[in-house]
Amino acid sequence: MHMSEGPTGRELTPREPGSEIAPREAAPLGVERFAAGERAHRVELTEERAAQIVRQSGNARSIAFLAALFVVLFIPLYWFYDIGVPALGITGDLANQGQEQYVRDVSRGYALYLANCSRCHGVNGEGGMGAPLNNQDALYNVVTKKGQVGTGHLNADYIKAVLQNGGRLVCGQADSLMPIWAQPVGALNYRQIEEIVAFLNASKDTTWNYVPPRPEGAEGPKPTPVQVQGWRDPNYKPAPGATPYPACWRDADGPSIGGPNTGGGGGGTGRVDNPGTPESPRVIKVKLTGTLQITDEAGAKLESITVMRGETLRFEVENTAGFVHNFFIGTAEQLQAGDKTNTKGIEDFTEGTKELVWTVDSDGPLQYACIVPGHYGPMNGDFQILP
Repeated sequence: MHMSEGPTGRELTPREPGSEIAPREAAPLGVERFAAGERAHRVELTEERAAQIVRQSGNARSIAFLAALFVVLFIPLYWFYDIGVPALGITGDLANQGQEQYVRDVSRGYALYLANCSRCHGVNGEGGMGAPLNNQDALYNVVTKKGQVGTGHLNADYIKAVLQNGGRLVCGQADSLMPIWAQPVGALNYRQIEEIVAFLNASKDTTWNYVPPRPEGAEGPKPTPVQVQGWRDPNYKPAPGATPYPACWRDADGPSIGGPNTGGGGGGTGRVDNPGTPESPRVIKVKLTGTLQITDEAGAKLESITVMRGETLRFEVENTAGFVHNFFIGTAEQLQAGDKTNTKGIEDFTEGTKELVWTVDSDGPLQYACIVPGHYGPMNGDFQILP
C-alpha cells in the first residue's frame, strides 16, 4: 500500500455507477491546453463598415494635412501683415499702430504746449518773451531720416534738458524767466515731457484734429475741431554757407517788421523801423479767412506781430469768410474766455473791412484773436512787444 501525499477529498466521495469520466484526449503538440473559443477571436466586418473605416481614416489624414498647410501658410502671411513689405513701400500693422500712437503723442503734446508754453513762446511757436520754436534753422536736422535724435538745435535731448533744468541752459542766464518744468520741481511728468518733445519735433507731414477747450461757463455749440500740423519742414535746407543756429536764441537776427507806417506780421525777434503815432498810426492789414486763419494782406498766416510799447496802430481787418468773425486784443486768458468787456476789439461782422485803432499800453504778454466760439484755437497770434 502506497501512502499518498495527502487527502484530496475525492476518495471520500463515492462514485455513482455509470458516471465514469471519459478519458480526455491529449492535446496536439504545439497547441495550448487552455484556449478561448473560436468566436472570441473572430472579427466580422461588413463591407459597409470596412468602407466607413477607410473613409474616416482618409478624412483624418486630409484634416491633418490641411491643418499643417494652414500653419505653414499662416506664419509667413501673419509675419508680412505685421511688418509689411518695406521694399514695396507696404507698411505693416506694427508700423501703422506705431504711427497712430505717435500722432496721439503729438496731439497731446500740442495741447500741453498751448496750456503751458504758448504764453511765452507764442501759440504758433513764433516766440516773444521766450525763444521762437518754429524757426526752421533751429528745427533743421533735429530728427534723422531713421527717426533718431539729430544734431539740430531743438533736438529732443536739448528740449528735455531745458525742461528739466530751466531756461538757464539756453543763454546761461541764472535769472531766466523760464522755470524748471519737470517733476518733482515742475508740473510735468516724464510722459508729458516726451509728448511735448514729440510735438515740437513733429514735421508738417504730421496732422491731427484739435478740439479747442470750451471756456468755463461758456454757452453755445461745442467748439469745432480744427486740423493742425507740425512746424518742422522736412524738406528745409539752410542756404549754402549759412552759419548754424546759435546756441543762444538772442544772438539770432530777426526780420525787419514794418515799413513807413505800414507793417505786417512775422515771427522771431524782429524790430519796428517806423513806430506809429496817434497822428500817423502804423497800418496793419489783417484778413479773417474761411479756413479759420488770420493772415496778412498777402495771404500768409499771421503768427505774430512785433510792436513797440507806446506806438499807435491801425488794424484794417477784412472778413473774407462769408460767416461771422471778430477781432480782439487782450491776454490769452481773456481771449480764451471770450471776454469782450476787458479787451479791445471789433465786434462780430460777416463781411467787409472794419478798423481798430490801438495804442500799445502794456508790456504784455498780449494776443490778438477771433473769439467767436470755437475760433480761438486756430485764430490767434502773439504780440512781440519791444521796449
